[in-house]
Amino acid sequence: MKSGSIRFRLTAWYATIIALTLATFCALAYVGLERYMTAELASQLSNQANQIGQTWLREINASGPDYVVGEIDEHLSPQITNHFIRITATDGSLLYQPKPPRDGSFDPAEVPPARTSKAGFREELTAGQGLLIYSIPVSADGGGTYLLEVGEAYNHVKGTLHGLALIFAVILPVALALAAGGGYVLIKRALKPIDDLSRAAETITSSNLSERLPVPATGDEIERLSATLNRMIERLESSFRQVAQFTADASHELRTPLTILRGELEVALRSGAANSGGRDMLESTLEETERLSKTVENLMVLSRLDSGELKLELRSFDLTALCRETVDQMRLLTEDKSIDLVCASSARVDVLADRLRIRQILINLIDNAIKYTVAGGRIEVQVFSDNSAAVIKVSDTGQGIPAEAIPLIFDRFYRVDKARSRETGGSGLGLAIAKSICDLHGGRIFVDSVLGNGTTVSVRIPEMDGQRRA
Repeated sequence: MKSGSIRFRLTAWYATIIALTLATFCALAYVGLERYMTAELASQLSNQANQIGQTWLREINASGPDYVVGEIDEHLSPQITNHFIRITATDGSLLYQPKPPRDGSFDPAEVPPARTSKAGFREELTAGQGLLIYSIPVSADGGGTYLLEVGEAYNHVKGTLHGLALIFAVILPVALALAAGGGYVLIKRALKPIDDLSRAAETITSSNLSERLPVPATGDEIERLSATLNRMIERLESSFRQVAQFTADASHELRTPLTILRGELEVALRSGAANSGGRDMLESTLEETERLSKTVENLMVLSRLDSGELKLELRSFDLTALCRETVDQMRLLTEDKSIDLVCASSARVDVLADRLRIRQILINLIDNAIKYTVAGGRIEVQVFSDNSAAVIKVSDTGQGIPAEAIPLIFDRFYRVDKARSRETGGSGLGLAIAKSICDLHGGRIFVDSVLGNGTTVSVRIPEMDGQRRA
């Protein structure tokens, strides 16, 4: 998952929010529990102090100090319950001396005397432990005032809080991981309609613009996005249809006057009425007319391919025989440049395809190779089977194609060497037609070329067993 993707960012935001929420909850729970336990401890100390003061200490003049001490030891057992109890008379003498608790949680000898005789809580530190002490003055019946101090160590509070912190330390990462994983799954499911739209949109090309994307009836942004994309595809389809119609109409309207013009030029040349200069001009005009006629014919073919009007006439035939036949017919074009044009295959390769259109691919590829191969070069045509596909390879020893131009050579009217376009007579439509016919057969066409070391164009067409019918 890429760090810049929507899925990653949403998951990161979701995990961050969950982490902050859990951290806040844990902090509030920790602080709340600490305050609750401290308040409970304070309440217990206050109740215990009031019990001692009201039950025994107020009656000390009648019962005697030994009775009070005995009752505290018997009923409260501060040494066993780990409580701090100290009773101090107004003259500073100790009526009840605190005893060290059995758990050693604090040292009573280190607890300083109260700094005031007023009722209230204070905290003391002894033996590395915090001690909460509640002090209250008690007036005995018949005279006399005593300062009663009741305390308890924070150790059980701290132990509980420490255990809670350990639980949070374990649970928080696990909960965060589960939340992040769950968030990723939820976000993936939420974005699945967009993935489905992307995959569906990838299948729509200029050849199937009539198809539409699925529109989920969710009433949300996904539905609006699908509807918007469908309207955009509809506009594109209309634009493509208009362009194709214009190309077809223009090609059709141009073909008749060009045919008439070419015929008149041929008649003028055969009549011999023009002088030498005029004859050269007529020959040049006829050459340009023929080039324009060929361009118009190619445009008509492309227009029919784009509109789907061109239907394949599928039949089984030997592709190798067709290649040999086409090479023999085009060998006359290589004689002036002394180019060696050969078909290097003899094994039979059967395909179910449109023979005329496959021949058109061969003519376009060989014609391109002848145009861009220097005198004395070689053009080799191969036909063979490879992984249930019939492969046609046209290799030449020509000038090659720059690497940056290879992705563009199947674009219409694109020419690698624009300065030589007039000399070679190319219109930049041959490879575009070859690719469209190849796509119509369910095949592929690709180019391998190194500048200065020639070019190889490969066409893959499914053989009879794997042929897709148009």
